Amino acid sequence: MNKRMNLLGIFDLILALGAICAGIMMVSSKMVFSVFPREWILKVPFESWFVPGIIAIVVFGVGNLMAAFFSFKKNSNRPWLFSAFMGGIFFISILFQVIILGEWYLATLEFLIFSILQISLSIYCVGGDRKQDIA
Repeated sequence: MNKRMNLLGIFDLILALGAICAGIMMVSSKMVFSVFPREWILKVPFESWFVPGIIAIVVFGVGNLMAAFFSFKKNSNRPWLFSAFMGGIFFISILFQVIILGEWYLATLEFLIFSILQISLSIYCVGGDRKQDIA
């Protein structure tokens, strides 16, 4: 069980760091986030990358840090649950993005895969949790 949970915790940490870094770039308008696409302004309630950057940092950065904490915590009850929850939020947010914007991007596909991996790793940990209960 520990190896499974450590793997999930490391993946959660990677997602958290990625979300925090991307959020900081959005908030500070660095690199690809310097110009907000004009065609999106009519479709989303934002006019800049600032609010989406804060959401990325708080929801996906801090949320996945918490998921990693629970994954690494010893004697935690259902430590995979928060990771599965974060993966579900990530998956749903990507689906809403595609529906609202009506477009797919390379990053969208990558994020969809990351969310599915997070959910799958959580399910993998459930299997280890159940094997431990039986033993």
